[in-house]
Amino acid sequence: MSAVIPPLFRAGTQDDESIAQMVALLDVQDALPSARRLHEWAIETAAVRPGDQVIDLGSGTGTMSRQLAGLVAPATSTDGQMGWVTGVEPNAQLRAVAASRADGVPNLSFIDGLAGELPFDDSSVDLIWCERVLQHLIDQQAAITDIARVLRPGGRAVLLDADQATRIISDLEPDLASAFVRASLAAVPNPYAARHIPTQVRRSGLTLDPDVGSSAFVFSSEALLRTQVLRRVAEDAIESGQLAPEVAEAVVLTVQTAAEHGDAFAAITVFGFVARKLEANGR
Repeated sequence: MSAVIPPLFRAGTQDDESIAQMVALLDVQDALPSARRLHEWAIETAAVRPGDQVIDLGSGTGTMSRQLAGLVAPATSTDGQMGWVTGVEPNAQLRAVAASRADGVPNLSFIDGLAGELPFDDSSVDLIWCERVLQHLIDQQAAITDIARVLRPGGRAVLLDADQATRIISDLEPDLASAFVRASLAAVPNPYAARHIPTQVRRSGLTLDPDVGSSAFVFSSEALLRTQVLRRVAEDAIESGQLAPEVAEAVVLTVQTAAEHGDAFAAITVFGFVARKLEANGR
């Protein structure tokens, strides 16, 4: 092994190799048909509309920020504000990628910021989109409580996140797959994020819609080969002492061989929740 590799999806991870891998992973996930279906469900359920003031929390490369900007752009809200999207992204290099891809989008900007410490006034935002962010946080409750703080009465929060217990990797014997998945959890600060969202929403004072969305994000053989995500996960598990090198290599070799024949896939389920801040009349 080489020197310790910085974890992916951290604000301080700035080396070129990690940034390139993060961008590749985000691009693959953003292009998944299953991701688009979950996004369409969330957009409809949360009633994203022209004139909304929106935060895309953990905006990454800005794919969803650009889509939201198009949805809120054409008109003003009832208080005369033009629809606007602010992408909040603590990783400077991802933020730079997002800004370059959004060149020419007039109602979209990107700023530095952290979940749980949003640089916005109380009751100032109509909609917060928070996708695959909570799993990377140690204090998920603080993030949801801060989301509740900045939402206006009548505002909505879209919370989309994974539960790592749903991870599936093809072509591995069950015992080997289970050992690999368990070992990989050490690199994820909050691996079971999705299952905790309903309770944490209630604690924050928001109300939760009864309909829960879900979609399996499936990485094809081509995506696995392109992103080399399993090799990165294996290296992280070795560095943390959770997995023996020979076991990690067996996993990577088995899946890569299957992927080269077009037979491999990996999947994880992302769950969707829409939370609301009640108005004074309780609606």
